[in-house]
Amino acid sequence: MLSTKFDTRDLSIQEILDAPLGHVITVLENYLNCKIKLDLIEQNTSKPGSIFERKITITANHFPLIKAIIKFDKKILPKRIVEQLLQKRQFIGTIMNLNEIPNKKDIISLKVEKKKIIRVYQIKYDENTYFEISEEIRLDYIDSIKNEFGMKKGLL
Repeated sequence: MLSTKFDTRDLSIQEILDAPLGHVITVLENYLNCKIKLDLIEQNTSKPGSIFERKITITANHFPLIKAIIKFDKKILPKRIVEQLLQKRQFIGTIMNLNEIPNKKDIISLKVEKKKIIRVYQIKYDENTYFEISEEIRLDYIDSIKNEFGMKKGLL
């Protein structure tokens, strides 16, 4: 397992990386002082079969701060969780909380670039991989929002 820690002096980025699934919006709102929006873009099977993909985007001021693809296999998940996921009424973090699934990230890969962080991690339970999440965190857009809203509020 890789650590989410990397050499950064930006506590907001570290907190975004460490936030449990479903709590990233709260972290972003606290640091950016603006309205954060999470949209479910689509959910479908990637190929005929039991593996589903849910694509989401987290935006602020029309900037896509985080794009994520969450994969899950309906053969592995308990039936009640699959039913909740397929209804598309709740986000995965909420469904995990309702079903008392620990929100621990097993980091598979982490790549830090100048403008973005790309990482893949898994959420496991009872030795099964319930979810695999691939995400792209746009550092350049986060900085733009910080500059815009932080200066207005006297935070920089």
